[in-house]
Amino acid sequence: MLAFVFVRVNVDMVSKVASKIVEIEGVKEVYEVTGDIDIIAKVSAQNVDELSKIVFKVREIEGVQGTDTRIVLVSHTR
Repeated sequence: MLAFVFVRVNVDMVSKVASKIVEIEGVKEVYEVTGDIDIIAKVSAQNVDELSKIVFKVREIEGVQGTDTRIVLVSHTR
């Protein structure tokens, strides 16, 4: 399963948190972005339980204020 985890972070810790998130097994890519969300992590997991464990690891990182997760239902590519 593919999911995107939106992460809100203390403003002065975005790059530091992003570098820690990318080290978590199952995290494929990490983007620092503008807007209400500071970081988006692309995550691959076998099931919801595995995804939950990955999100919990993200939440444990110092500087993370909160997360919001979106599970991909259908992917369209060209």
